[in-house]
Amino acid sequence: MCLVCIAFASWVLKTANPQVGDAWKAVLLANVSALSAIRYLRKYVKIEAATSEKKPRDTTPSES
Repeated sequence: MCLVCIAFASWVLKTANPQVGDAWKAVLLANVSALSAIRYLRKYVKIEAATSEKKPRDTTPSES
């Protein structure tokens, strides 16, 4: 999903005509998409870190 938002933001900026007075809308849309992707990634990383900390680690030496 994040990659889709970033790709969409990039596409919007590439296809926007800077000569048109409504170009600010395209820039705003691209920025919102990019910020949403960044927020999602940060939340996902925090969740992954929390779940990896909760998993019990077996530190006992194995018997051979």
